[in-house]
This record gives sequence, structure tokens and C-alpha cells, in this order.
Amino acid sequence: MKAVAVFLLTTMLVLVSARTEDVLYLKDGKVIRCEITAITDNVLRYKTTIDLGNGRTASAEPTISPEAVDYIEFGPVEGEEAILAAPESATLEDVRHLWDEVSRHLHRPRSNAGRIGLLYGNRLLDQPEEFRWNSAISVFDRILERDWNDENHLGAKTGRLKAMIQLGRLDEAISEARQLARETEEPEMLIEARYAIARVDFEKLKQLETDHPKWEEDDLIRPERERLYHGVVDEFLWPYLFHGTEEALAARGLVAAAEAHRFAGNPAEARACLNDVALLYPETPSAPEAAELLKTFTEPDSEHATSSNSETN
Repeated sequence: MKAVAVFLLTTMLVLVSARTEDVLYLKDGKVIRCEITAITDNVLRYKTTIDLGNGRTASAEPTISPEAVDYIEFGPVEGEEAILAAPESATLEDVRHLWDEVSRHLHRPRSNAGRIGLLYGNRLLDQPEEFRWNSAISVFDRILERDWNDENHLGAKTGRLKAMIQLGRLDEAISEARQLARETEEPEMLIEARYAIARVDFEKLKQLETDHPKWEEDDLIRPERERLYHGVVDEFLWPYLFHGTEEALAARGLVAAAEAHRFAGNPAEARACLNDVALLYPETPSAPEAAELLKTFTEPDSEHATSSNSETN
């Protein structure tokens, strides 16, 4: 019985790792600076110092109902501030450990657990192993199910779509993206949905040309290839054409459109997209990628010239 009691107590109470000061904002207006030692949906226990007057203080560890709390400012756990300040410098294991520490607070107002979960999920997607991409989907699903902050749901939905595309689950990805496009009028979410659809169709375009290397000579395949190609480019360029103030997303779409043009054998159009990034969106995350891609092109029109010469000969 003793062992069972210990197990139940351990299961019920979530012990909080050593951290800097936590701050409780109670619904009655009181603010309590403390160290939270245990918290569940039913119990909150914390350590604090009570002023007894005449320079005397005493330590106390009261237990209250979380229902009395408006929100909590959790003090950062060990390593949290460094990781959030320079996430690119943190190892995957560091980010995983941080996520394990804070994910229990996803549903608590003002918690930044969702932000950390998105960081971890996207880092998993950057890894080469497929099992990590499946793990990323689990992280994104948890954010969608539990995160108090609706703003993080876009990132989680986008992450899910990217993971499914990487895993080759294209039918699922395009189904979810189309559903998202039907459900929202919010520009950023709509852009992400249409971008995901375009990425799936781009993969279909690549596969079509792999399966039909002589597609130009096939009267049945050629129209489908052209439909995919032009549809992909249109979707990638949509934020640039209609939501140009969403600079990061517009620039990303231009780079993707350049990739599609280049794949289709249209280097001039690809260069034009990349030059637009350099000219219009030089401060976006896509600008360095665009600059690097431009370096890989031959001199302007030389590819067309080579093509024309070979046709003449």
C-alpha cells in the first residue's frame, strides 16, 4: 500500500525543476513571488517568504487551488534563456530536454511552452532521420491539442504539413492544407496552406517527369505536366502578388517559384524571382538562400543560347 501511495502521489504532483522566481497573479489581485514546488490542475503548492514585521520573516509552503490563479509567470528553467536567445547554437538534446521540462505547462495561460515546442518540432524536421519527423508530428499535435496560445497553432499546423510532405504522406498533407484553406481567411494561415499545397504538387511534378521522361511527346501527359508546373508557380507567387507586405512569406514563395522554374527549364524566370528577393526583400531569412542560388546560374541567357544552338544543330 505504501508503494502504491507513493506512486499515486508522484503521478498526481508535477514537481517543478529548480528555476528562478515564479510569480503568481491571483484572481483577487494579489501578486505572489515564490517558487512553485508542485502543480497539477487541482493542486498548486509553492514556497514563499512571509514578512512577520519588525524585521522578522518566516518561510511558508502553502497549497492553493489553481482556480484561484489568473495566470503564472514561470521563472525560466536551467538553460532556457540561453536557448531562446540563440536557438541555432543549442543542440537537439538541449532543446528536447527543455521541451520535456516545460511541455506540462502548455495549457497554462502566459506559458511559453508552445514557443519551445515549435522550436523543438522544427529542429526535429531538420534532422535526416524519418523517425524524428514522426516525433515532430507528435509535438505539433500536442501543441494543437493543449496550447493555450492560439497563435502557436498556425506554426503547429504548418509543421505538421511540412512533416507529412517530408514523410511522403502527400495525400494527407494536401487534404489538411485544403481543409485549412477552407477554414481560414487569416492571410498568414492561408498563405501557409497554399504553400503546402504547392509543395505537394511540386513533388508530383517531379515524379511525373521521372515516370515520363518523354512527357513532351506524350499528348496525354504533357497537359498534366503543364497544369502542375503553372499551378505550382502561381501558388508560390501568390503571397508576393497579393500579400507583399508579408515580406518573409513573399520572399520564401519567390525562392520556391525560382526552384520550380529552374526545374522546368526556365532559368530566366528563375533568376527574375531571385533578383526580386534581393531587390525587394533583402532583410528576410530567404535573402541569403536567394543570393546563393543566383551564384549557381550560368551567365544570363547562356542556357537558352545553348538550348537554341543544340536545336539548330
